Amino acid sequence: MARVECGFDGRPDELAQYGPTIVVMIGFDSEFYLGERSRPRLSVTPLPALVDTGAMLSCIDSALAVKLDLPVVNRQDVSGAHGAHPVNVHLAQIYVPAMDVWIDGRFAGVHLQAGGQPHFALIGRDFLQHFTMVYDGRTGAVSIEGDSAAE
Repeated sequence: MARVECGFDGRPDELAQYGPTIVVMIGFDSEFYLGERSRPRLSVTPLPALVDTGAMLSCIDSALAVKLDLPVVNRQDVSGAHGAHPVNVHLAQIYVPAMDVWIDGRFAGVHLQAGGQPHFALIGRDFLQHFTMVYDGRTGAVSIEGDSAAE
């Protein structure tokens, strides 16, 4: 069973400020197929991602998507605190090394870094639906665990 600590154990103020943060790798391996049980070949360095229970779908930072030259396959409206606005949708893989799991698919390019966020991706409920997340706001500890074959 895969398990990752993604909180700030002993530092509840940091958890409140930054939210649960997990290390991911983001990129696009056009030869990656989920059915083969191989890992995608991603050349990007590990990056922080926010585990966001408020996000229905996982998203990636739009500037990072451009930097990595991720394929644009669509445009769609996304809705957030400031209302709906159109964004590019990119093909990519998000890999969580600590759990040896990945998300493969289409990701909205959202403006995290431009908005002052320290994260490069949002890990949403599309990922979390396969796992158990324990959030202890009093201590700052957060963990995610489950079968690594659930991606």
